[in-house]
Amino acid sequence: MLKYLTIILTATAILTAAQEEELPGTPRSSYGLGSAAYLEDCNLLYSLFVDTPENCFTEQDREQALQQLGIACDYIEEQAVAYGKEAALLYDFSQNEDLSGTAEISFEAAEGEAFTEALDEEIAGWKQTLVSYGELQERYQASGIAMIVWIKGEGTSYAIVFDGTDSPLESVVLFSKDPPAAYAHEILHLFGAHDLYRGAEYQRPVTDYIKKEYPLEIMYTITDEEGKAYEDRIVNTLSPVTAYQLGWLEETEELLKFPELKRSIFY
Repeated sequence: MLKYLTIILTATAILTAAQEEELPGTPRSSYGLGSAAYLEDCNLLYSLFVDTPENCFTEQDREQALQQLGIACDYIEEQAVAYGKEAALLYDFSQNEDLSGTAEISFEAAEGEAFTEALDEEIAGWKQTLVSYGELQERYQASGIAMIVWIKGEGTSYAIVFDGTDSPLESVVLFSKDPPAAYAHEILHLFGAHDLYRGAEYQRPVTDYIKKEYPLEIMYTITDEEGKAYEDRIVNTLSPVTAYQLGWLEETEELLKFPELKRSIFY
């Protein structure tokens, strides 16, 4: 009896693991929502450089961050043009001093949920006390705005988007060691782009299709065919799927195969 019970429990565990793999979290869309609603016209990116107990940003670090952010923003603007859209990202704090600031945290930067939760709590406060989204947006007559939270060192960059709950003031956390493609990937999340790699937001039929048809799609990967990411350029493509999710296309043939990609189902 114990033998059969063990077999049943093992089979159940395998099935549960498979189901979890097949059922990633519900996609969260920020398209048309939050402080960075549409990737058209002019959007502001405010840079907040955060010092940690182990690392402080130098002037050289800021210049490097600005250079790589510029590569990411240029890439996004070029992709917009390719789809017949105009999207200007105003980010150059060397020309506009009011587009950057500083902050500090008392805890060390590290991978893991504890660090992310602690940092997100700090970010929520900074949005209220350090950065006036509305004032900056009005000053530059921008259609949208988001804050870039810079952390020095290695880590996993991520976006904090508004999907109808919590604060509509959107932001991204960027680690200085990440490549420009990672920055572009996270910034695109602010405006409605979804992760298209396996185990993230969509089930395998979608992610397998993307892997086959658009292997260099920037929401699928930030590397080239050999798994290499570059510090001085972005080699990835932006597929019609992502262009649709950004509102640059009104439809795409993938919607017939995968109706779950429709923008409207996420509000």
